[in-house]
Amino acid sequence: MGLRPKKVYKNNRKKINMSYSVYVSDCETTGLDPVGNDVIEVCFWRIGEESSKTWCLKAMNPETIQDKALKVNGHKRDDILHLTKEGKEKYRLPEDVLPEIEAWIMEDGAAAEERVFIGQNPDFDYRFLYQLWKKTGVPDDFPFGFWRNEDENMGFTLDTIQLARWIDLLLGKKRKFYNLGGLVKAFGIKKVQAHRADGDVQMTKDLYEKMSEPFREMAEEHFSECYEK
Repeated sequence: MGLRPKKVYKNNRKKINMSYSVYVSDCETTGLDPVGNDVIEVCFWRIGEESSKTWCLKAMNPETIQDKALKVNGHKRDDILHLTKEGKEKYRLPEDVLPEIEAWIMEDGAAAEERVFIGQNPDFDYRFLYQLWKKTGVPDDFPFGFWRNEDENMGFTLDTIQLARWIDLLLGKKRKFYNLGGLVKAFGIKKVQAHRADGDVQMTKDLYEKMSEPFREMAEEHFSECYEK
């Protein structure tokens, strides 16, 4: 599968009042191996907007689909393999979906290295998404950057689990659960359908905003001068 021709996207960067473009993301997959298994659902929420965008994709490697994974995320084997009418309508070919994702993300006008990728254990989703672009033959079009390279270092990722651990460290306390359900309950976030990309993204976005909000004024007051002029 060859590389697609480069597209020119309208630059809306001035409309976003932040130094980074911040995204919350979650994937549902056919297993735990980003190389052997596939992304079948991906959702993004751009911080500062009111809703998320979700895409469902046809599985590329039928032989690696794990029933255990489908039992957790609720996707059906026949649907993700286009063996049903509903599946053909819902799960689209990856080569058709990726340009749409890129076009939507690039509305921010930011460079790939300026995009922040937030999630609950985001390295899992980040690696799966990069492999999706790689399998489709367009790794250079991956819209999130690498600080070194894809094998040595991830891009700018932020983990809500680590944010919770940082709060625990500051308070000198420990908590029992760091899974998304446990953190959502602990921080008083409204629970929506779990183990579907859009539901997990909404809860993760609300969790990130709840945990980070008290530190904004503190950072402005104490650390705004800690940057090169």
